Amino acid sequence: MRNDTPTGPPRDRYRSHAAPNDSKELEMTEPSTHDLATRDPSTRDPATDPSTHDPSAQDVGDWYDRFGDLYALTMGDSMHLGMWAGGTREAIGGLTADAMWKELTQAQDAWTDTLIEEVGLLPGQQMLDVGCGTGRPTVRIAERSGGSVLGVTVSGAQTQAGRVRATRAGLSERVTFTRADAMDLPQPSESFDAAWAIESFAHFSDRPAAIREVWRVLRPGGRFVLADCYEAVPFTQEELGLFRAAFALSRLPVEAANYSDMLKEAGFTIRNSRDMSSEFKPTYDLIPSLFAARRNQIAELVGREAMAQLDAIYPRILTLCRDKMGYVMVSAEKGQ
Repeated sequence: MRNDTPTGPPRDRYRSHAAPNDSKELEMTEPSTHDLATRDPSTRDPATDPSTHDPSAQDVGDWYDRFGDLYALTMGDSMHLGMWAGGTREAIGGLTADAMWKELTQAQDAWTDTLIEEVGLLPGQQMLDVGCGTGRPTVRIAERSGGSVLGVTVSGAQTQAGRVRATRAGLSERVTFTRADAMDLPQPSESFDAAWAIESFAHFSDRPAAIREVWRVLRPGGRFVLADCYEAVPFTQEELGLFRAAFALSRLPVEAANYSDMLKEAGFTIRNSRDMSSEFKPTYDLIPSLFAARRNQIAELVGREAMAQLDAIYPRILTLCRDKMGYVMVSAEKGQ
């Protein structure tokens, strides 16, 4: 069974429930949102307020376990940004919510396919997906390459969703998922021929540690493709707080070159680097329309109070992403 593009969000197909067999089972709770749009910064407690510090791995896992269904409604089936050739959308107005969701998923698949080509995984090789989400790109590269892929995530819900997806694709023997912290991987050294990280490094509070871990688990000659965001225009402290609390993200690098610098410091050789900012801009125009079209479903999911707060902060966050955030892909190799 192939992982074909569905026509609607995976609310029944890949529900965000924590995996019952994981060592740290996380129970779904009613979603809530910090009222970042109106709260007085002087009243924030640094010990408990997520807007004041970078998230821990546990914070990120908890966030996805709680808000995964919201993400599924508004962020396509791959849970990463989409790529449009030339940075423009062919269809603009008059689309249904399902049509917009499908368009976003297809744009995500286009970017995944570009990364599949960049990684160059071969039949029989082993690959690590660092921060795999619910596993659509993980399954897709296994289908296209004939290789075996392990997806790691700090979310129990995502781990379970990935396993369901691999089983439905008939690939559970070659595509597996486990719960692990990318900054402290449990996998043995020199276990993989390749690795990628698609927009997971934005969450990591210690990116150099995560890169060192990828270096450690790669075999000599192993390839690593990192695709993620950076601050093209510096965030204000208020914007940084909003960004951290709303998406459990850490402070982004302030330049695209910072990712290459971290990779080189860990011992990687840079093979390729591409700034993809313009190709991803349509994502930030499409998501608000999708959010508006699915507003009733979202309100039913999160509740009236959280919906009011989402109405206040979601447009601000997407405008921030569109106007101040860049996107880069860096391909690197571990020496022989």
